[in-house]
Amino acid sequence: MKKVMITIENSMMIDGDKPEVTEIITEGKFEATENGCTMSYELDPENGEPNPESHTEMILDGNSFNFVRSGIYGADFLVEPGIRNQTLYRMPFGNMTVGVLGKELTSDIGEEKGRITAKYDIDFNAAWAARYVMEISYRTI
Repeated sequence: MKKVMITIENSMMIDGDKPEVTEIITEGKFEATENGCTMSYELDPENGEPNPESHTEMILDGNSFNFVRSGIYGADFLVEPGIRNQTLYRMPFGNMTVGVLGKELTSDIGEEKGRITAKYDIDFNAAWAARYVMEISYRTI
């Protein structure tokens, strides 16, 4: 595995409003695989500080992208264009079931740098909630 600097920009749009954008920049690890790559980092989603109890792994495998986070804010969602997957999102005050409808997945993966873009809709109890665009880029350090 290589050490990389990972940048994640997540845009959320509700009802055509101006997107709400969050950005995370952190050190992590990258490994190329036969059909894509695996990246991981350890960062507390509440305060943005390094935290080994909050491990996030992002797996690009062909035309699917899996985002898995352990810890108090746990998630395991799969983005596959044209497919709606359900996942359990864990938070300190309880769990909820979330639907993830994949819209588009693009990637440009290299040994030194790369980018993954996942577009998807989120629903709660089959009621549309928001449209997301997650752009992940990395570069070796």
